Amino acid sequence: MAKLMESEKKEETVKKGSGIQEKIGELGSDIDDLAKKTGDEASKLAKSINGEIKSLAGDIKSIDVKNEVKGITGKVEKLADSTGDSAKKLASDVKGDIKGLMAKVTKKKEK
Repeated sequence: MAKLMESEKKEETVKKGSGIQEKIGELGSDIDDLAKKTGDEASKLAKSINGEIKSLAGDIKSIDVKNEVKGITGKVEKLADSTGDSAKKLASDVKGDIKGLMAKVTKKKEK
């Protein structure tokens, strides 16, 4: 009985993890798009990305996660105003930060 419950818990964690991975993939794609856009389009997309980042991390009440979210959303705002190679580098940094944040979030949810 205990093994069955443990197996179900692991399966649920895997399902949540794969859903988060999908969202991270979508965010990565959106960030790449943001690096290519300017003006109002970039601003709207940045707001959308920031909203998604906040919602993914919203379940966690940890101060360090909240601070990390603020840092990432700040970079996304800078990305909305960037162009060219600096935008590509910043987009790469933001994607790495998001992956790190989601790794923290999934670890905390498992506990």
